[in-house]
Amino acid sequence: MHNTQMMHKPKKSLGQNFILSSHTAKKLIDLAGDLNGFNVIEIGPGYGSLTKEILKRNPKFLLAIEKDTNLIKQHDQLLGLYKGKYKIIEADALHIKETEFIEPPIKIIASLPYNISVALFLKWLDNIANFTNLTLIFQKEVAKRIVAQPHSKDYGYLSIISQLLCKVEIKFDLLPEEFFPKPKVNSSVITVNPLPLQRFEIDINALKKLVQVVFVKRRKMLKTSLKNILNSKYDIFKSAQLTGNERPEDVTIEQLCVLAVLFKN
Repeated sequence: MHNTQMMHKPKKSLGQNFILSSHTAKKLIDLAGDLNGFNVIEIGPGYGSLTKEILKRNPKFLLAIEKDTNLIKQHDQLLGLYKGKYKIIEADALHIKETEFIEPPIKIIASLPYNISVALFLKWLDNIANFTNLTLIFQKEVAKRIVAQPHSKDYGYLSIISQLLCKVEIKFDLLPEEFFPKPKVNSSVITVNPLPLQRFEIDINALKKLVQVVFVKRRKMLKTSLKNILNSKYDIFKSAQLTGNERPEDVTIEQLCVLAVLFKN
C-alpha cells in the first residue's frame, strides 16, 4: 500500500500523474540501458519514485526539472544523499535549454505531464543530436501516433518526424492504477533511439511544411492539397512513385521526402 495521505496533492493544471510502484520504475529504467557515465534528465520527478531508481544506477549526473515548488521540497533527502550527483531545478521543461544545465551525451527518462508531452517531445526532436536515448511515458493515444505506420488514422506529423530521426518502439502499456492520481486513460512506455543519420535525405523544414499542408485535410488527395505549388515542368508524383490521387495517410515517409522538395527554399 502507498500512503497517499502524506503526499502533496497533485495539480490537475500541470497534468501531474505520478508513478507509485518501484517495480514499474525499475522496468522503465531498464529500458534506458546503462546509466553509468551518462548525464540523465528527468522531467516532473514528483514524489521521486523514478528519481530514486535512476540514482541507484549511478549516472554521472541527474538533473530533474520540476515546475511545482511544493514537490521540490520532497527531494531534500535525495539531494543530501547524492550531493554533487543530483540537482533539481524549478522550471518549465518546455522553456529551458537543457544543454545550459547539463552536457551531452544525455539520456532522458520521464513520465511526461500529459498536457505538454507532445510539445516537449517535438522540442527534443528538434535537438535530437544532444540525446543518446529517451525512455518516455505517454498517454497511449499519443504513443500510437508516434509509432503509427501509413494506412492508419494515427499516422501523421508526429509519426513522420519521429521516425525520420529515430527508431521508436512501444515497449509496454501501463494501467491507470499504476499512477496517483489515477488518470482516465491508459499510458504506454516508448523508447526513442536517435538514428546516426536521418532515415532519408531531406531538408527537415521542407518536410515539416509539406506534412503540415497535406495533413491539415487528410481526406483530400495529394494533388488537390498541393495544386497551388505543383511545378508543371516535372512530375513530382512520378518521382515519388505516386499518382497524386493518394491521401497523405497512405504515403510512406520516403515518398513524402521526395515530395518535400517542393518546399525547399
